[in-house]
Amino acid sequence: MNKIEAIKAEKDGLDVLEDLRRYARERTPIEEIDPGDLERMKWYGVFHRKLTPGFFMMRLRVTGGRLTSRQADVIAGIAEEFGRGTLDLTTRQNIQLRWLTIDVIPTIIERLQAAGISTLQTGMDNLRNYVSCPLAGVDAGEVVDTRPILEELAELHLGNREFSNLPRKFNFSITGCREDCGHAQTQDLGLLPALKRVDGEELVGFNVLVGGSLGGTQPKLAEPMDVFLLPHQVPKFVLSVLRVFRDRGPREVRTKARIRWLIAEWGMERFRAAVEEAFGAPLPSEGRHLTTRVAGDHLGVRPERIWRMYSVGVHVPVGRMTARQLRELAWLARRYGSGELRLTNDQNVLIVHVPRPHVEPLLEEPVLQELKPYPSPTDRAFVVCTGNDYCHFSLIDTKNRALELAAKLKERGVELPEGTRVQISGCINACGKHHIGDIGLEGTKVRVGNEQVEAAHVFVGGRLGLCGGRLAQRYRDNVLFDELVDVIIEAVSRPQAAPAAEPAEEVAL
Repeated sequence: MNKIEAIKAEKDGLDVLEDLRRYARERTPIEEIDPGDLERMKWYGVFHRKLTPGFFMMRLRVTGGRLTSRQADVIAGIAEEFGRGTLDLTTRQNIQLRWLTIDVIPTIIERLQAAGISTLQTGMDNLRNYVSCPLAGVDAGEVVDTRPILEELAELHLGNREFSNLPRKFNFSITGCREDCGHAQTQDLGLLPALKRVDGEELVGFNVLVGGSLGGTQPKLAEPMDVFLLPHQVPKFVLSVLRVFRDRGPREVRTKARIRWLIAEWGMERFRAAVEEAFGAPLPSEGRHLTTRVAGDHLGVRPERIWRMYSVGVHVPVGRMTARQLRELAWLARRYGSGELRLTNDQNVLIVHVPRPHVEPLLEEPVLQELKPYPSPTDRAFVVCTGNDYCHFSLIDTKNRALELAAKLKERGVELPEGTRVQISGCINACGKHHIGDIGLEGTKVRVGNEQVEAAHVFVGGRLGLCGGRLAQRYRDNVLFDELVDVIIEAVSRPQAAPAAEPAEEVAL
């Protein structure tokens, strides 16, 4: 039994809350907190970070990336009061707060809960944040509104000890739009909209992909499971997959404990049969996929399904923003929209339900001159992980390096082609999804003289898509950052280097 399995066998992660409150009351120093409890705190989204000794990060659960303006205000207030006024948007549509001390964490959890925000099961061996289209219920071309599906799933899953001890983390996405903004092929379980004729009737539902994971030395895109689901079947199906994974998934070696390794051992046919048995009813074969485009970034002004209503997506450079900026966006959502914000997988923010007469005044607001709806193709290209200012796994400062690279490209008079995706991960764990970027950078260290300096392995040609989806190929190793601009220019100039995703055109109002 490995260390984490022993910790879980001793006490369920969900049972740590009273211990957490006790440590907070007593202001227990980090070195005196039970190491097992430090791991279990991740079940409540509480992570001690070795690079900031004595301080914690909290990861929130933002289902489908949807936030009310009141919730955004509460998060901004917590960041201002306890977190040095900054926060990070992640590539799973959620928010991370930093610089928190143990004594304030119960207070933060209470404030978040009062605003309807959970931190439950956002770390370790759990079903993580449910990813969906950030324009669910809004998008003009949407096939299925996934919001009620995710609300039912949350009701059945969160805080349920039946699903609080999986062999490893489990990533899930479901998109009802035609753009696959949930990046289904990167997920342990990804659902995409589909159409199937059943008893002479055309039914709308979802096709299923399973077994994707980008971290480690053997990244893999998810495969079709040959299953079609009606919308009302999705929550039960997801929990059925979790039961099979929980009971039969490998637990001995952490690096080979994701669901893909169970499928590799069993084969898809046996895995499908086991899920069908857990589901308790036959599962029909997949229908016709309705996805037409992959991984749009939702920036700029886009028409919604209601006539003369628009969404306005703004770019958050490298996903890091200030509490002031979030508070101002919340205020703008109330003033010009419906009072709702949406977070994207590309670490950006959308204001939704903006009536046509409000669009131009909104675009003139000062915060939208900082967080731009129409950044340059180079600025909008970069998606990055946390980096080594907070994450001890990361070998490089991803966020500042991304900003430096964008600036250097502009200094050279180089603008990346529209739609280019530059994905940066600080390490092999691939939180920046570098394996699916047109250009992917994986952080490393290189010895120069007597120093270890930051560098990157360069990957090229990654893309998502049911036809033609592929992992990026290794292109250059151990490239120093002073040389990276030249390598990026060289890579995007290759004849086969067409961008994987075209951004939406600017809407004429």
